[in-house]
Amino acid sequence: MTERLPIIVAGAGPGGLSAALAIACKGFPVLLLERNTIPTEVGAGIQISPNATSSLKQWGVWPYISKLAVTPDRICINSGVTGARLSEISTSDISERFGSPYMVIHRADLQQALYHRASQSDLIEMLDEREVREVTETDDGVELRCKMANGEHAFYRGAALIAADGVWSRIRTDYFGNSPAAYSGKTAWRATLPIQMVPPSIDSENVGLWLSPKAHLVHYPIVSGHMMNIVAIVDEDWSEEGWNSVGDAAWLNKRFSRWPREIRDLLAEREDWLKWALCAQDPNQPWVKGKVALLGDSAHAMLPFMAQGAVMSIEDAAILARAIDEVEGPMETRLQAYEKARKKRVVRVVGRARQNGRIYHMRGPLAMARNVTMQMMPANQLVKQFDWIYGWTPEQVSFTL
Repeated sequence: MTERLPIIVAGAGPGGLSAALAIACKGFPVLLLERNTIPTEVGAGIQISPNATSSLKQWGVWPYISKLAVTPDRICINSGVTGARLSEISTSDISERFGSPYMVIHRADLQQALYHRASQSDLIEMLDEREVREVTETDDGVELRCKMANGEHAFYRGAALIAADGVWSRIRTDYFGNSPAAYSGKTAWRATLPIQMVPPSIDSENVGLWLSPKAHLVHYPIVSGHMMNIVAIVDEDWSEEGWNSVGDAAWLNKRFSRWPREIRDLLAEREDWLKWALCAQDPNQPWVKGKVALLGDSAHAMLPFMAQGAVMSIEDAAILARAIDEVEGPMETRLQAYEKARKKRVVRVVGRARQNGRIYHMRGPLAMARNVTMQMMPANQLVKQFDWIYGWTPEQVSFTL
């Protein structure tokens, strides 16, 4: 009897766990390797739009998410200079139009949900404290050398390797030879706040987006509405790898000292800010090399100005699993079909996120024109610009070589 090698997934973030689930749902065995402990709890709150929540339902993750996720009614866009309301987007309308909810959730809660669902699958084996150090392609698959926490090495064989090891992917740089992610000139500061500590002037039930020259701020409820996630993004000359650098609260409060009082009051409630450098990856570089494929941030780390980073990795997982299952031919051919099916869309989303970043941080006459345009434009017209993002489903994709 021929040995059936597993598909190896490196990285147990949302992308890697989604890939493991999607592939297992197609009947293939999966070996998931994570260099840290599983589940890894890093990052801030994230927004999940209908183009991803439909896949989470199909994979059986929804029961683990629904109790902790929040489905807000609106995204309220405000001026960070005057405090004026610029526009309101009905997220309930988005959910109704596309048949799947728009939700906000803490990244750690999403990863826990994916992890618990993956733990139930007989086809998924998960091993932590395994850092991929060497990849060798063979006639029937790949061989990996991994370093363990105790300094020893372990070796694994698989039919293919899916690299979901994040924005600072070593597989992308060491095995593919692709360039590393580049610093954007912006940093993100994050904190969570018990909902009881949120100033009454802040809408704690919906998503708030505040725009100002060289900075913007987002807040929304998470953890069943018991906590508020706050992310402030500023233009800053600072770069450091990692998600948990300690931020100087005094510096941040000074940076926002001219913002509307409700935002100043909100920021003053926390001292324990964490910050990280926003980095982006050129999505036009190769995603597939032989029997190795990149997925999620490893392939196309993007700026968070379209709230699609985690969503794109979930989309990747759905299409990757379909390609492995449906495309005929060797593994290399199946992975190439995945890249071809995904790349055009991802490049477009990355470009839109970059464009939003410029729009959010406009100043002077450009900012005034932006504000007037948003105030005059009907909210449903504003949302229609993104129908091509939110209305996407895996079933729309066909494979060509």
